[in-house]
Amino acid sequence: MFSNGSIVCKDDYFAAAVGSMLSNLDRRERRALYLSVLFANTDPTQHPSWGQKWLERVVDSVSTYNVSAEEFRYLQKLEEERNFYEKGVYDYIYLLNQCLETGAPYMLVLEDDVIFADGWLVKTLNGLYTLSHGPTARSGSWIYLRLFFTETSLAWSTSDFWYRNMLLAFGLVIGSGYALLSAVRRYWPSTRGFLNNWTVAAICLVVAPAFTGLVYMIGKYSLFPLQGVVEMNGHGCCTQGLVFPREQVPALVARLQEKKSGQTDSLIEEYAIDSGLTRLALAPQQLQHVGLQSSRDNLEINTQSTWAFWFEENDASELNIEHKRLVAASDDDWHLG
Repeated sequence: MFSNGSIVCKDDYFAAAVGSMLSNLDRRERRALYLSVLFANTDPTQHPSWGQKWLERVVDSVSTYNVSAEEFRYLQKLEEERNFYEKGVYDYIYLLNQCLETGAPYMLVLEDDVIFADGWLVKTLNGLYTLSHGPTARSGSWIYLRLFFTETSLAWSTSDFWYRNMLLAFGLVIGSGYALLSAVRRYWPSTRGFLNNWTVAAICLVVAPAFTGLVYMIGKYSLFPLQGVVEMNGHGCCTQGLVFPREQVPALVARLQEKKSGQTDSLIEEYAIDSGLTRLALAPQQLQHVGLQSSRDNLEINTQSTWAFWFEENDASELNIEHKRLVAASDDDWHLG
């Protein structure tokens, strides 16, 4: 089950999001996907894609709010006041409830300012299969599988031994360098002519620490890129693409209804922490955030930082080959239910 929330924005990315999502899907993949679109404006005709024939042909469901007159006036008031914190939570609840009505075992909720990598669905389905079957199964212990994350949230932290003990790392590099150069001078006396005390000091106290610092500056994710389904507790951001297992959704909806207003991603994180649920991610990222124009009045500097750098390493032809190989090797229906 895929559900997309789209609201009118100066820069419209909706068509690209839907197009890239469905592009190159195998028949079995498309059969496994129920695509529902919610136009989250009280006046959906404001959206350029509302009523378009192409949309009705490619998606399974197109809708706008089906609520009471009183609730509709409340939504209009939120829009007029530009109360995105409350309206955003309301829309997320609405989308999750729509997904529940389909009976789907997993629900992917997306914003419309994304593009997809070729092969995203088979990789997602395979990831969900590993979470529900065999020795790696995590039934009931996780809240979502994240398809988008930004590496800026995965910097070195105090949880990393060598970052927490950086002085020890520099000390070991300096000490090891000095021991090695001293051994070279001792066992190969001919090197003493150019490995004098000043040279040894420069290498041990300047060169070696500089290169060690460069290793830290390169970044943890560049040195140790993530692969497959991985835990991402406390480092994920945004709600660009989250897959929820059906059994977790009712309680999450109840929490969001209780909170009513706030940053949706933060509210989900708070619920996961309170409930002891693991947050997971599929790496490398299968989605990319696009555009600098926010529909929620976010500052441009914030939208600039919502970026998956590793996504840009994708090669279209290589992804297409990998996509076909994975589909050919996959179970017919993935048996996720």
